[in-house]
Parts: sequence; C-alpha cells; structure tokens
Amino acid sequence: MIRSSLSVLALSVAPAFAACPEMPAKLTYNSGAVVEVISRDADRIVYRQTLAENGRVVEMTVQAGIYTITALRDGEGAVFDWKAALPTVAELVPGASFRSEAILTTPGFMPPRPFTAEVEVIGPEEVTVAGCTYPALKVVVRNNEGGKALGDNTKWIHLPTLLTLKSEIAEGTDVRAQEAVVIE
Repeated sequence: MIRSSLSVLALSVAPAFAACPEMPAKLTYNSGAVVEVISRDADRIVYRQTLAENGRVVEMTVQAGIYTITALRDGEGAVFDWKAALPTVAELVPGASFRSEAILTTPGFMPPRPFTAEVEVIGPEEVTVAGCTYPALKVVVRNNEGGKALGDNTKWIHLPTLLTLKSEIAEGTDVRAQEAVVIE
C-alpha cells in the first residue's frame, strides 16, 4: 500500500517538475510586460520586450544581463556608447563592483548625454517563478543619466539565460517591484 501511494505521489508531482524549463526563452511579469529571447551568447542577450501599459515593443541588447547596449523600437531609440569594455559574466563574482561610463544617444528626443552605471554584485540567491526555482545572481545597479540619479535597481539575474527574474527599483522611499510570474 505504501509503495502504490508513493508511486501515485511521484506521478502526480512529476509533471510540475517537467514544466520547469532549464533555459527559459519567454518571461511574463506581474506588470504584464513580456520578454521573448531573440538570441543570446555567454555574455550578451537580445530580446523583444512588450510593454504592458501601451503594447509597444522594444528590442533590447544587453551585456551580462546588466548593461543596455541598445533599446530600439522600429529601429530607433536609445544607444549606449560605452567608453570601455564592459564586464563579462565571468567577472560577476560576489563582492565585485564596477563603474562604467557611456554616452547615451536618443535621436529626436534629447541630445547625447553622459550615462554611468555603478554595479555591486551581492551574490547568489534562488528565485521561484511559477513553482520553478532558479539560481540567480543578485546585483545592485545605480544608473545616472546626465547628472541625475535614476535610483537603485536591485536585479536577480538568471546567469545561464541573462534574464532578470525579478527587480526592485528604489527611488527615495518609493520601491517598484517586478517579478516574473510565467516562464516558458
């Protein structure tokens, strides 16, 4: 009787584990935003992000899951010209910190302006999405655009995919949180 109960339990639990993709290619966030991977390699990801509030689609190219290279809609948008080589995934070890400078260009919106990113690598944590637990690297990113601080962005990055599983942006006392709720 115990053996048959265990077999039934194992069969009922197995589909839940099988539904957890090792290399997710699409995330849906609690905000309604959707991210779909177009391509990725060890250090860079290109994805299509559909914004929930207006349905606009932005194609993002991001280094190490942290540094935006481009954010384009219909071929136009933000381009970051980083002044030095950006850190690779291999350099993202607990306790590491980086400061990178770029010129941010957004044709038709604003003139080119300085942009900085200060990154502090906190360390590994686990993040659960839709019952699936993934290893993530917790980092804090402090961006500054044209002399204005953009807040602290704490991100939990799934390094094998370079996808952000959750984030918290703190500006003063306000904190906006976003986390993946569906993973495919």
